Amino acid sequence: MKVKLLQFGDLHMDAPFTSLSGVEGGPSRRRQELKQALARLMDLAEREKPDMVLVCGDLYEHGYTGKSSIYYICDQFRRIPEIPVLIIPGNHDPKLPGSYYSDHSWPSNVHILGNGDIFEAVGTGAKVYGGMDGGPVDPAFINILMHHGTLDMQFSPDAFGPISGKHAEALGFDYCALGHFHSRIMGAGAGGIFYNAGSPEPLGFDEEGEHGAILAVIEKEPGGKAVINADFISICTRRFINLTVDVTGCCTNEQAEAFIAGEMENAGRKCDLFRIRLQGRIPAGVVIDTAQVVQDLADRAFLLRIIDDTVPDYDLSEISREKSLRGLFVRKMLERASRSDDETNGLVMQALFYGLEAIDEGKVCI
Repeated sequence: MKVKLLQFGDLHMDAPFTSLSGVEGGPSRRRQELKQALARLMDLAEREKPDMVLVCGDLYEHGYTGKSSIYYICDQFRRIPEIPVLIIPGNHDPKLPGSYYSDHSWPSNVHILGNGDIFEAVGTGAKVYGGMDGGPVDPAFINILMHHGTLDMQFSPDAFGPISGKHAEALGFDYCALGHFHSRIMGAGAGGIFYNAGSPEPLGFDEEGEHGAILAVIEKEPGGKAVINADFISICTRRFINLTVDVTGCCTNEQAEAFIAGEMENAGRKCDLFRIRLQGRIPAGVVIDTAQVVQDLADRAFLLRIIDDTVPDYDLSEISREKSLRGLFVRKMLERASRSDDETNGLVMQALFYGLEAIDEGKVCI
């Protein structure tokens, strides 16, 4: 027995992309790119001809998606009329009275599985389960579980759909197609049966790296152990990239920009989204104008954000030994910082540097 499947999930069609509200046309452009991602996934299905396509939840955003997007999704699935498309609802696209899963007319090759529903892929020896209800599975089949939720993680009581990997394996599942988290999982669990493609397009700076889908072939002799061969295929248009750039010694915006531009070029492309944290020591009294840096380097990224965590280049240990008001101020502030938690410590140190600047320069540049 052998079955070939294409797995993806968490497309979040019509996501609002509120984090891009400051970028002209950014939210609408990214929403259009989610549509293009689905089209590329169907291109992949047409090319690879899997026995089924598994959509592991959060296909669209229940609170934002209109009928036009649902018609678009259906048109894409109609491109592969001979390939079953199996969908499980997620927490962003629940099957509720009046929802598109309940009331819309989906193409004949689309099957929306609820917990306890089973789809048998004729000619492959595979059964796909929309949840773990029903007890142990038949080892004479390739048994595939689709699940949208958390796996083997300790979460608060309101965590969405937590399951135990040991329990799923004990029930006899050969492959578990996961959704909900937007990061990739390849062969997790004691038996190596848990796979999550992540989101086809990244949705935020906590979703770094390549994003796409999984193409897997599962082979099994009746009653035997399944052999899984799975490949991740990147299809994303853009990537979110977090960088830390050391600008120690920079005295001008232009010097800092040279460092930043070099790191951006090494790490990504002009179509990517960058969040850059500046670190290091710069001469006292020097201020890097991050707004101007963003403006000057805007053509090097789809989105650029800069966080300035640099500190003035003071030798605090030496200053604290001075027999002066300046030395007393530094000693007291360092003592206060040593008794503070991490968050308060950061504020105290910021106040310390502002105070030193005021003492030395007669003013503070913020």
